[in-house]
Amino acid sequence: MKKYYSICLVVLALLLVMPAMAASKKSKYSTLTKKYHDASLEQVLNDIQAKTGYQLSYYPEDLDLNQRVTMDFKDAPAKTVLKKVLEKDKYTLTSKKGVITINKVPEPPVTYERSATEPSEIVDDSLKTVRIYQDTTYSVVCRMETHELPAGDSIYPEPTSKGHYIQAFLGAGYSQVGYKEPAGIKDKGGIGGLAQIQYAYYFHENWGITAGLGFELYSSKGVINNTYEWKGDYDETAQKWSGIPDSENERYFHNVKAKDWTEKQLMGMVNVPISIQCQYPLNEKNLRLYADLGVKIGIPVIKNQALKSGDIQHIGIYDTWGMVMQEDKGNLGNERDFYTESAGDFSLDKKMKAKTVAASVIADLGVAIPLTNQIDLMVGAYFDYCLNDIKDGDQQEMGWKQPNFASDKSYREHAFMAEYPGMVDASSALRPWQVGVKVGVQWHYKEKAKPAPKEYERVQICDTTFTLAQRTDTTMKPQVARKIVRLMHKAVIWFDLDKWEPKLEPADIIDKIAAILIENPEQKILVNGHASAEGNADHNQMLSDKRAEAVVNLLLEKGVNAEQITSKGFSSQIQYKEDVDSTDTENTARHHNISLDRRVEIIPIVEDGTVVESLTSAPAENAEATKED
Repeated sequence: MKKYYSICLVVLALLLVMPAMAASKKSKYSTLTKKYHDASLEQVLNDIQAKTGYQLSYYPEDLDLNQRVTMDFKDAPAKTVLKKVLEKDKYTLTSKKGVITINKVPEPPVTYERSATEPSEIVDDSLKTVRIYQDTTYSVVCRMETHELPAGDSIYPEPTSKGHYIQAFLGAGYSQVGYKEPAGIKDKGGIGGLAQIQYAYYFHENWGITAGLGFELYSSKGVINNTYEWKGDYDETAQKWSGIPDSENERYFHNVKAKDWTEKQLMGMVNVPISIQCQYPLNEKNLRLYADLGVKIGIPVIKNQALKSGDIQHIGIYDTWGMVMQEDKGNLGNERDFYTESAGDFSLDKKMKAKTVAASVIADLGVAIPLTNQIDLMVGAYFDYCLNDIKDGDQQEMGWKQPNFASDKSYREHAFMAEYPGMVDASSALRPWQVGVKVGVQWHYKEKAKPAPKEYERVQICDTTFTLAQRTDTTMKPQVARKIVRLMHKAVIWFDLDKWEPKLEPADIIDKIAAILIENPEQKILVNGHASAEGNADHNQMLSDKRAEAVVNLLLEKGVNAEQITSKGFSSQIQYKEDVDSTDTENTARHHNISLDRRVEIIPIVEDGTVVESLTSAPAENAEATKED
C-alpha cells in the first residue's frame, strides 16, 4: 500500500502549493505601492486604475481633481487609498465587479425654528384673554438631480467569480475492494467507476466549498497460488505435530495446493462528498486548474463476491513412511482422501460482511476548459481511500471443507478443516480505494450580459419648506377665579355609611363643576375625601381615599383634565362644620350630625395658588380619642 500513500501525499502537496502559486502570480486586482509628493488627486485616481485593475466611476464635478496629495502607500488596497485621499464623511465608496463608485454625500437636511414674539390674534372676553401666536419652522432639504448621459458598451460578467456552481462527473479507473491480503492471496484489483453530482459555492473568486451525492463502484480479483497445510495438534512432550488421521486411521500431514484459485469481489457505495475546491486561472482564455480535497461518507449497498475459476489439490505427506500421496499417483489418492477439486465444486452464497458507514478521504486534480460563458468541461484525475476498517466480523480461517459432501464420498468431508470463507472474510481488514480519471461539466450561475449602466450628471438642488404652528397663551382674569370660587364654594358630595358610591344631591352638581373646569382649563381644584368616626383609622382612611377617587373618576368621565385635579383622603380627622353659634360649644356638640362627616369636598384653588378655606369643615378637636369600631 506504500505506493498508494505516496499518491495521496503528492496530491496533498499540490493542494498546499497552489495557494502559494496564486500569491506569486499577479492578482487581477493588485495593491498600490507609491509615494506622492504634492501630486494631484487626478494623478492618484489614474494610478489606481492603471496599477490595481479597478475601474473608478465618479462625477468629476463632485471632486476637486486639483487637490494636492502628499502620502506614502505600500501594498495598500484601492479602497484604502481612496479613503485616505478623499475628505472623510463627504464621499461613499461602493465596489462591485471590479468597479469602485465614488458618490458625494448630499448636504443633510437643516431645520430652523423661529418663535413668534408678537401674537397674530388676541381673543378677549369677560373670563379670559387668549393670545394666538404663529411659530415658523424652516426645513431645508437638499437632493441630487440627475441628467442621463449617452449609454456606453455592454458589460459582461466576469469569467470567474464568487457564486453558485453545479458540477456533474463520470469517472473510471483502477480500484480495489481493499481487503488486507492473507498469506497466499494476491489482490489484483479491478475496474472502478463513479457518478457524482454536487453543488459548489465560491466564497472567493478562487476558493469554494462543495457538497453532493454520488455512487462509486469498486472491484477486485483475488488469486490464490499457494499451499496450505494441516498438521493436527502439537505434542509438547514429544515436541512434534500429531498429524491428521486418514480413512484408515494412519497419521499424515494434509496439504492443499491451490492453483489459480480466482474469486471476484464487487462493492457499490452511495456516498455524500464534502470538500474544499480551488479554481485558478492559467491563461487569459480562462483555462483553469482545479483541485478538490475533502471527505466523503459512504454506505455500501452492493457487496457481492463469487468464485470464478481454479483448482485445489489435496496432498498427503506421511512422515512415517516417507511418502507423498496425491491423485496423480494412480488410484491410491482416491482411496486415501487425496484428489483434485475445482471452483465449480464449491459455492460462495453470501455477501461480503461490511459495516454500514465508510469514511474516505478524496482528492481531485484537473483542468476546467470553458465551453460557453457559463459552462466548463472539467477533466482530471481523482483518488479516494477509505479511512476506517469497514470489515464486519473477525478474520476467519482458510479451509476447503465441503459443506454438502456426497454420502458415497465421505472421505471428502475433511472435518478438521473450516469451510471456504471467501477471501474478504479470511482477511483482517477492509478499506476500499480507487484512482482514476473523470470528466464532467460545470455550470456557473451568472447574470446575462447587460447594457452598460446609464450614466448621469448630477446637480444638487435644495428646497426650503415653511411650516406654521399655532400656539396659544390663555390668561384667566381675576374676577373669573372669584366667580369659580362662588360656584364651587358649597360643592359637597355625600355618602352612606361604609360606602363610596356618592349620593348626588342635587344630581347635577358634578356636571356643573365639570362644565366650569372644562371652560376654564387653567383652574385647579382639590378633591378631599372624609369619613365619620365610627370605624377604625385604617378603615376610615381607605373609605376617604375611595370616596375621593370616585368623585375624581366622575369628573374625568365628564372630560375634565386630570392635571386640574388634586385628591387626598383625610380619614375622620376633619368633622363637618355646621352653621351654629361657634361660641355655644355645648349646643354645637349636641347638634353635630355625624352622618354629614361622610363626604367629599371640592375646593377651588385661586390664581395665586392658595386654597380657598372650606366653610363646611373644621378639624376635630380630639381625633385620637374618637371611638373606633
